[in-house]
Amino acid sequence: MNGRLPLLGLTLLLAGAASANTVRDHRCLTGGRNDGIHLLWRWLDDGRADVQYAGQRGRLQLQQVSQETTVLAEDRPYQFDSVWEERIDGRLNGRYLLSTQGALVLDLSYERARDGHRTPFHDDSAAWQEDGCHWPGVEPLTVASGELD
Repeated sequence: MNGRLPLLGLTLLLAGAASANTVRDHRCLTGGRNDGIHLLWRWLDDGRADVQYAGQRGRLQLQQVSQETTVLAEDRPYQFDSVWEERIDGRLNGRYLLSTQGALVLDLSYERARDGHRTPFHDDSAAWQEDGCHWPGVEPLTVASGELD
């Protein structure tokens, strides 16, 4: 019986760690030249976010580095302007500049760290499904929790 207690404790610890990455919300976004780039943005319960591009297997972890709040009108949801960094092997790869108001994504752009090139995206509500993002002619991206890259 004593041998089972450490195993039970480890199981509970792992279950708690897994639940820390549950998806709170997601959006489907399209942008780039001729709207040829599609991505799934997931907000996670632990305060982080990640993105997955159509045609790519892995997700890119994002860390929020700043946020500004604007009150547009007392009876309307606040506007949040935030910056999220994408790092690969500890090196800054790019930044996502995100503006939201309530459930709406007002604006999103990706700024490549190497040269500052910006790619604008827009909320693609037609692709949004409860289980992820579905674009015509593109393999669907799902919100199911999985390993973060």
